[in-house]
Amino acid sequence: MLYTGNPYIIQSGNVFFMHMILMDSENNLAMNLGETYLVTENGNERLGKQKLDLVVL
Repeated sequence: MLYTGNPYIIQSGNVFFMHMILMDSENNLAMNLGETYLVTENGNERLGKQKLDLVVL
């Protein structure tokens, strides 16, 4: 888990699933958005292959 003060040092080769939860408590609804990343020597690499475009129905 990533948080302020965490002593863990992020290193090349680490994999993280970054996500957030959007809540609508009034209507008892929730949605979880997330993406997996690999930490590399030059930054990070997104491992997901789905498009990030907003889909409007």
